[in-house]
Amino acid sequence: MPDEEKARNALRRRRRLRQMLGAVVCLLVVIGLGSVVSGGVRLAARLFDDTEERTRFEERLQTLVSLDPDPFASLEEANRARLLDAAIWSVIQQNNDRLDTYERDEIGAMYLPTLDIDRAVASLYGPDFHFTYETFSDNGLTFQYVAEKNAYLLPITSVNGTYAPRVVRMRRENGGRRVTIGYLDVYGTGELILDLSKLEPVKYLDYIFQRVNGEYYLTAIVKSDMSVSSSSSSDTSSSQPIDDVMDHVASALPQDGDLGASDTSGS
Repeated sequence: MPDEEKARNALRRRRRLRQMLGAVVCLLVVIGLGSVVSGGVRLAARLFDDTEERTRFEERLQTLVSLDPDPFASLEEANRARLLDAAIWSVIQQNNDRLDTYERDEIGAMYLPTLDIDRAVASLYGPDFHFTYETFSDNGLTFQYVAEKNAYLLPITSVNGTYAPRVVRMRRENGGRRVTIGYLDVYGTGELILDLSKLEPVKYLDYIFQRVNGEYYLTAIVKSDMSVSSSSSSDTSSSQPIDDVMDHVASALPQDGDLGASDTSGS
């Protein structure tokens, strides 16, 4: 029966086609599930990976930690000379590639506009925190305020910072962040250590940040419940090697054996 044979052949072809289509659908489902699972794993990894946030905090705190400020319960109680000193070096660090564009005096000392300092201060302490600009001294250096230029005349000499920051813990607290900073002694061996992964913290302090309009601003530095003796089991995050801020400044300024006579005294 030719017609019956043709019908059976057509039926077999349709069955094979349905089987093939079913296999393709199953394969696509498996691939889809695999993609969903893989994407979920990657998303979870990103959600729990705080390396980027830790790095941002380390970069923001680099010059302040290097100058080793005393703890304070509020910005009003802080040593403002130390905070301003750190803000000045923060500007220098951020603009290291264009220091030659700043105005200089007759012996080559650099004028740093307070407008640039305002930006650095606002980025760490918030837009509502301000300094009264006047000549001040810190770390044995005098920073002369030149009112007619709205700028500080920076001292020719510099003081190297002692520490580099490592974020070892971050916790949410009162809508903000409590960031535990491990202090890495970059001169602990008697010479500058650039590979910070080789160093372990010599002390810990907690930096308290409050969140305002989506950004975290420093409000206090307090004693940490971590100590060097108990740090071996802590969750640490290595920083990248950093350039010493003060060395950058010293290399950018002219070197002259007679420049020491240009130092001024604070008011």
